[in-house]
Amino acid sequence: MILSRIDMALTDPGVRSALRDAQKMHRLVAGLFQVPREEAKLLYRIRTQGTVVMLYCYADRPIEQDRLLPGMLLNGERDVTSWLASMQNGDVRGFDLLTMPFKKVSEEGGNSRRRVLRTQEERLAWLTRKSEQNGFAILEVQESADERISAMHPKEQGGRLYLDSYRYFGTLRITDAEAFQNAVQAGIGPGKAYGLGMLMLR
Repeated sequence: MILSRIDMALTDPGVRSALRDAQKMHRLVAGLFQVPREEAKLLYRIRTQGTVVMLYCYADRPIEQDRLLPGMLLNGERDVTSWLASMQNGDVRGFDLLTMPFKKVSEEGGNSRRRVLRTQEERLAWLTRKSEQNGFAILEVQESADERISAMHPKEQGGRLYLDSYRYFGTLRITDAEAFQNAVQAGIGPGKAYGLGMLMLR
């Protein structure tokens, strides 16, 4: 697994446009590889600091540097496969996760939709269930204010999509190393095409 960081300048109009529309950002990030996002096992996370937007990626291959667009600078890349494989039960790590805690709600016709959980108690219970399913226990966690992600699809595909995301950061203990390693590679929760689900570790 390769961890990469790309700095993107807020002064670039293409970067600003992608930040306003998560579908554009999805295309921009996925375009850094020669294969579809799922095949590259791509997860990514956007962080903004001052006038610099930092894009972090997990993937099973390096970024194609000739695909970097104006305003994008590769600021670091390393293979973390052996580091991830070295993690054992009982290890304690700091973590940072941007995700969308949700429940499925049945609708007319037998279909179901994801609905974001509205209370902190429900969201933290969801996070606890996800941690148990993915081989870790949460020792300490803080929840930040939610961020609404907006993505524009063609009208025939539903038009504008909104995702209410929440940031969780704290410490965890690994309880099932194999399940945990799989969770880091696969991500946690929905919205992975839009920068959610990447479990960042310290």
